[in-house]
Amino acid sequence: MPDAKQEPLTSSEETESDINERARRARALKRGKLLFNRGLRSVPCIIRNLSDTGAKLEFEQAYLLPQEFDLQIDLEDFEVTCERRWEEGLRCGVEFISEKRPVGKLRAQILKSSDDALTEEIDELRDSPDNYFSRKRVMDEKNKPASEQPVRTARPAGGKPGFGKRR
Repeated sequence: MPDAKQEPLTSSEETESDINERARRARALKRGKLLFNRGLRSVPCIIRNLSDTGAKLEFEQAYLLPQEFDLQIDLEDFEVTCERRWEEGLRCGVEFISEKRPVGKLRAQILKSSDDALTEEIDELRDSPDNYFSRKRVMDEKNKPASEQPVRTARPAGGKPGFGKRR
């Protein structure tokens, strides 16, 4: 029976080989950014799962994505060149085609109240040889008015609550 047809592979055999080829992906919920056009354009994204060889990305709105781009993951502090493998709605799968490159921490803007910012600027402008103004500010902070201090820290006399039904 040399003319006998060879049986096709069963679906279970195919899935086993596919599983062995594909790297294990860990679920994730991390913020990332796609960079393309030499870093001049960026698109925010959310990384839904991540492995050593690729990732699944999710977007807030539809974008036209290039075939190749750099993916920067905020919490991981690395950047990697990716190739888009599939796209379905607001999600897409990417394969890493370069080694991970470390990047520095992104700068975060720290907001201060306007009063704090103004007092710092005024103190810098009022610099004197004996640091009178900086000493005065420290003394003012120590001697805060009574209105900012708590009025009462203990319960009323007798240990009875101040509110409620009287007897």
